Amino acid sequence: MTVPARPVPTQLAPPTLETLLDDHAIQRLLCDELEAVADGLPTLPPLCAMRRLCDKILWITTTHFARAERILGSLPPGHGPSEVELSILHQMHQLDEVHAQDLVAELWSHAAGRPNGGVGQLGYMLRCFFDGGRRAIALKESWITDGTRPMGTPP
Repeated sequence: MTVPARPVPTQLAPPTLETLLDDHAIQRLLCDELEAVADGLPTLPPLCAMRRLCDKILWITTTHFARAERILGSLPPGHGPSEVELSILHQMHQLDEVHAQDLVAELWSHAAGRPNGGVGQLGYMLRCFFDGGRRAIALKESWITDGTRPMGTPP
């Protein structure tokens, strides 16, 4: 089954640290929702809820990822991640985007009754995505905390 093409949401809020933290709140809720889906397998949410979840997954891997990299990259030297760390974050985001696309495709194939893999595989994919999302949030927020701490102040 082909995954329906979804438009990339336009950026409505200016990219600030507060915006990034708001994005993380949305992402935390999504992780909780995906964990509930994994815990409830083999039952899936109704199609309208599936579309909402898939839209959020794709939003995280498009709008949020680009915005997070831009915000973190704009922090003054010594108040954010290094160039190497930003490069690693970008690579992580690229990999997470591929995993998100695979997860969305698998969710839709299960919803259509033609899964590519079994329920165990879908559960594994869900858990990998939300576990990875939570780790990424923790990493980015550690950089934000370091970036807002006055220079020379111990963590």
